[in-house]
Amino acid sequence: MSELLNCGTHGQQPKTYVCKHIIKSMESGVGVGFLWSVTDGEYDAICHKCNQLSEQQWQEQQNELGRLLCLGCFKVAAKINDADLGRVN
Repeated sequence: MSELLNCGTHGQQPKTYVCKHIIKSMESGVGVGFLWSVTDGEYDAICHKCNQLSEQQWQEQQNELGRLLCLGCFKVAAKINDADLGRVN
């Protein structure tokens, strides 16, 4: 499991990584896509727009685009974007 993040809403939670467009969708309530994966217990997700970037483009823009979320907020973002996480802990 990934390192813990202290969230004001969800308390101590594993940290996840998302693109800034997913954060904006949480603020607006408008879905932007939620293409997620989990590798070695670490969750990440990107929107449809970021999914169109080449690997090189993503690497060049990752610092500008990437954001941290706690796992609880990740689940909220998934719901806003109509993503089915199945049985995420």
